[in-house]
Amino acid sequence: MATIGLRMLYSGIKNDDGSVAADAVKGLDASGVFQIDTNKAKGNLGTKTANITGISGTPTKIDGNNETVDVSNPPSAPSVAIDSNLINYLAKEKMLGRVSNGIGGYIDGDTVPECGLIVEAQIPVTLKSVFFCFGRGTFNEASHNVQTNTSTAETRDDDNLTYTALTYDKFSGKPLATFYEDDPGFSKKAMFDLVFPGQTFITSDTTTTTTVPTTTTTTTH
Repeated sequence: MATIGLRMLYSGIKNDDGSVAADAVKGLDASGVFQIDTNKAKGNLGTKTANITGISGTPTKIDGNNETVDVSNPPSAPSVAIDSNLINYLAKEKMLGRVSNGIGGYIDGDTVPECGLIVEAQIPVTLKSVFFCFGRGTFNEASHNVQTNTSTAETRDDDNLTYTALTYDKFSGKPLATFYEDDPGFSKKAMFDLVFPGQTFITSDTTTTTTVPTTTTTTTH
């Protein structure tokens, strides 16, 4: 699917039973779903790119009797390279499985939590949303490239995360499901319930979520 722009990223930490952690302490948000929006008051500055790779496996030709007789179609192994201007640091540390030492520091935990992820873009002609959905996966942060400012430029180091998708039983054992807002059967609530079971972020298909790029946000769930 061709897309235009990057509208929003949504994530949520999963409990051991597969439900989303709808708790502001154990999870990323009391609703279970955290938006990487552009609200500075929430510690976010939006996302530049979410590069999804590995959507399909690499087919292998099967030869026999001096002919190509079949093709092996291995499973997909998607990952998402995320370049965000800024992610709320408390949410990011939880997504990475880091734990507080009680004095403002965060240290790698013994386990990395599983998270759901939705990448929302738009269809070029209709400008309706298309959602790339991952029910299970883990985040990691490989590096920080910290550089000096100069006399003429401010040097920023973004939040660069990699999301590695896992197979998901609610997607028939596949790691990725793509949803289209203009599909006749589309239900945003059903989609969010599928990716984030137990969420209260989207409570009906008439719900609208508006992110205002100022210090305040108007949101109806």
